[in-house]
Amino acid sequence: MGWTQVAEVMRDDKLTAERVRELLGGVRFPGFPRDIVTLGMVSEVDVGADSIQVELRLPAGGETPPDTLVEAIEAALEQTGRPVHGRGAAPAAAPNAARDARGPAVPAEPVHLAGVRSVLAVASAKGGVGKSTVASNLACGFAAAGYATGLLDADVWGPSLPILMGTDARPLAAGGQRFYPVERHGVRCVSMGFFLDETSPVIWRGPMVSGLVRQFLADCVWGDLDILIVDLPPGTGDAQLTLAQQVRLSGAVIVTTPQEVALRDVLRGAAMFRQVQVPILGVVENMSVFTCAECGETEEIFGRGAGAAVAEATAAPLLAALPIDPRVREQGDAGVPIVLAAPDSAIARTYVALVARLAGALALTGAGHVAADA
Repeated sequence: MGWTQVAEVMRDDKLTAERVRELLGGVRFPGFPRDIVTLGMVSEVDVGADSIQVELRLPAGGETPPDTLVEAIEAALEQTGRPVHGRGAAPAAAPNAARDARGPAVPAEPVHLAGVRSVLAVASAKGGVGKSTVASNLACGFAAAGYATGLLDADVWGPSLPILMGTDARPLAAGGQRFYPVERHGVRCVSMGFFLDETSPVIWRGPMVSGLVRQFLADCVWGDLDILIVDLPPGTGDAQLTLAQQVRLSGAVIVTTPQEVALRDVLRGAAMFRQVQVPILGVVENMSVFTCAECGETEEIFGRGAGAAVAEATAAPLLAALPIDPRVREQGDAGVPIVLAAPDSAIARTYVALVARLAGALALTGAGHVAADA
């Protein structure tokens, strides 16, 4: 799916597709630091006798671009001094890819995840909010509830899935460049951490990150899944946009902590999902309160209010407020998420309720087969 912008121009034999791409190279997609050409959104440019046709591939399979993007494209083409007229359309998928001068080609074709019913992004533009812990516990919670579940760690710079899920196994080859996910706690897992040793630095540029995220999506033999949970890195960069471009996301869960310092970055991440037309299913406030096990007193160590503020700003529900429990850290380090290690704890029960709410929002009414733990 895409969008066609048609600019009516006077005949100009000197005007080329390369020149049009140069003009569009100054147009940034709203909310992202890079332009629509290097992001691979300009899938085709045709220069006719009296018109220019530009096909855009929008994130999340969208058909209608944001108004600000339309205005920016029109402004870029108006620099030729010729009148511009735009119209919306949904042309057939374009097979070609745009090439970033600083790295490999960015594929234009979306990934078809056969057998995957829903894809859920767990995200926060703010680092240090416990997003990976939330993602791993959600994955284990879905699996424990009987749903066939996958977990993709898209943080290629700081992959934490191997520690949180307690495995350093290597994915097995499935022929060609394809490979099988690692199974742990009934969850099918993929992480950059499975392909590195403990001291390997990850020094990659944006286009390389985009290519790796696509490979994890397309080349992994995920099989039939009720839900694939994607743990996104902090920020609003290449990994986030690649995911939104390459698969149709069922929704996103925004993770925050209660303090004011997290609010601005988290709202920026939420705005990114709105820009790429991905529904925000709700907000999870992590590390909400601490209750002393000995005296029973409750303390708001990280303040209060950010979760509710993000929910209000995004018009999404506050799905859960997860308390601080030292066992979360202990069990995360041990590779057994708290939802499995202490199922009777208050925080585990909160996760169970969160899984139920998300399953309802995603219409996961039928539990799938869960493979045995590896």
